[in-house]
Amino acid sequence: MKEATVRKKIIVVDDNLENLTTIKDTLKYLYEVYTCPSALKMFDLLEHFLPDLILLDVDMPEMNGYDAARKLQSDIKYKQRPFMFLTFREDIEGEIIGLKLGAVDYIHKPFVTPLLLQRIKSRIALLDYQKIEIISIATVNAMNHIREGFVLVDVDNNYLTSNPVMAKMLPGITKISKGDSIFFVKSWPEELNTIENGSVEFSITNESTRYYRASISPVFIEEKTFIGRIFLFTDITDNVNFLTEMEKASYKDTLTGLYNRKHFTELAEADIKRAVRINQSIYMAMVDIDSFRKINDTYGHTAGDTVLKSAANIIKQAIRSYDLVGRYGGEKFVVLFAISDETEVSMLAERIRENMEHVFTSYEGEEIKITCSIGMSKLLKTDTLQTVIQNADEALCAAKNSGRNQVKFYDPMPDKK
Repeated sequence: MKEATVRKKIIVVDDNLENLTTIKDTLKYLYEVYTCPSALKMFDLLEHFLPDLILLDVDMPEMNGYDAARKLQSDIKYKQRPFMFLTFREDIEGEIIGLKLGAVDYIHKPFVTPLLLQRIKSRIALLDYQKIEIISIATVNAMNHIREGFVLVDVDNNYLTSNPVMAKMLPGITKISKGDSIFFVKSWPEELNTIENGSVEFSITNESTRYYRASISPVFIEEKTFIGRIFLFTDITDNVNFLTEMEKASYKDTLTGLYNRKHFTELAEADIKRAVRINQSIYMAMVDIDSFRKINDTYGHTAGDTVLKSAANIIKQAIRSYDLVGRYGGEKFVVLFAISDETEVSMLAERIRENMEHVFTSYEGEEIKITCSIGMSKLLKTDTLQTVIQNADEALCAAKNSGRNQVKFYDPMPDKK
């Protein structure tokens, strides 16, 4: 006598009774489904058994989905229980938070029923081919309206079908026919050539670079016979760009694109340690735009911002690619030179000054002429990063007091000359 298949257990948590009923009706033919109207009720139920998957609503009273996820992750009994979020939220930040909390997926409501089924199956690695056959027509129709790219291949990775979204993500997929190897598709990600199950992130570059996350799930008959594989592509470009911008903001000055003061200081400390180790000289330059307040007063602060961006570009072009430069604050810039020849560092400083003097900044039909003063200081054995910057700043003051638009080296004993 054939043994009955043990069905996987799923807990659905949502404070909306209609949502609970809809999801249970969607899943009950494939899984053993338990519903909870709150996260607190879910934890009561978890005392009796551990499910194969938890579907969590985000916005709930008493304890929201994010807090429930944190509690799951903090308890050794539940830490390994996979969960995914179901939510009406559309914000990128919310999705990032959910995935950082350990969710295996983040589904937006209202969900397409076949897509929800597909997501769940890919996570618990149980795909019932006979059930897919029953809902195949509905699935094909639904795949034409989802945001994810969908591809179905056979056991030999030969193409069977895909949806229109995938054609936009991978235009080359429209050039192959049913039965052709999926690997023949132009720009098919190499990362997917060897992975059989799970998920992977990658980028595709055509006219621009887009970032994707692919979920790969095997298709079985009666949980034993492997008959194919499904790829679901999710465009995560906005997420990646958001995180990249957040990362940049932590170390870049948003106006000029140079390192901000904090990150410049961190890198300079490392450069100084390296220079001391190999007995290399370090020079610090403090660059200040002359009469910057007058520029703001005459042309306005937007013009001043344009001048600052122009000055940053002039400095970057004047120095060597491996010199360290940052915006120190206001109209001040700081440059660290790891160089043993004082003559050469003087030439680099003069190049900055001369280039600044001969370049005009265009703003609303006006040509704004700028100059800069530069203070230079050599790092001595008794110096720290802070003292060498202070010395460069003193030299800068001397350059300003001597008439501006010039380079001055720090003189530790100015009154004895």
